[in-house]
Amino acid sequence: MKNKLNLFSVGLPDNEDLSSWSKDLIRQRFETTAITSDLVPFVSGNSNYELNENMVALYDFHQRPIRGKYQTVIFDKKDGIILCQKNSRQLINHLLKDQMILGAVLQKKLQKELGFYYRHTISLGEIAYFSMRAHSEKYTSWIGLHHVQTVQQEDGKVTFSYQENGCSYNFEFEDCAPHLYKRLAEGITHNHVLGQMLVKYANSHGFHLNLCKCRKNNLVANQEYFYWFCCKVFQKIYFSVKLRKKTERTE
Repeated sequence: MKNKLNLFSVGLPDNEDLSSWSKDLIRQRFETTAITSDLVPFVSGNSNYELNENMVALYDFHQRPIRGKYQTVIFDKKDGIILCQKNSRQLINHLLKDQMILGAVLQKKLQKELGFYYRHTISLGEIAYFSMRAHSEKYTSWIGLHHVQTVQQEDGKVTFSYQENGCSYNFEFEDCAPHLYKRLAEGITHNHVLGQMLVKYANSHGFHLNLCKCRKNNLVANQEYFYWFCCKVFQKIYFSVKLRKKTERTE
């Protein structure tokens, strides 16, 4: 296989036979002697890939790389299926250290304030990356919650469903943390509170910022998962700090 199979952004396969994915299916479809002709146009090798909002799903293969060298397989809504030599830890570290203001510092601080013990989510308000296991465990698979609409867990497996332009995709994961629904609720709440915090902070400094309503049909906006008591607690913390700072300026 050439390092770069596709030079154009063609998105994900629209073939119904290629709408469901798992680690086993990835091995079956990419470790054969030749990738099928209907899959080739959607696949590229890119070891310089950087996580971005178009990432729908990321499968980690660091223990047994695909074709002996690809440690991650990434599904990108614009760039298709990416075979990457970097492992999931390297990709996440680059996101936190080089692409985000405050990076892990703000993520950890908010998590502590909300009383969440496990860290599964990297939150950006409109965008949330969710790990199948706590990402402090170094290597894990990820899903872009801002893309997927539903999640189902059965027999130790969890499946996230993503719909785009009339096409439906299912991404199945097996190596998941216990009590995943609880971790998912914590992650979605963490993302919601961070988004509200960023909006309030920006507006208090004269920037009229609102979260994009076009993403309301996805898990990051699904209020059924919110821990409302955490949202209320954090609002009290935010406004008490803001009031204290205001009082200090007037004294």
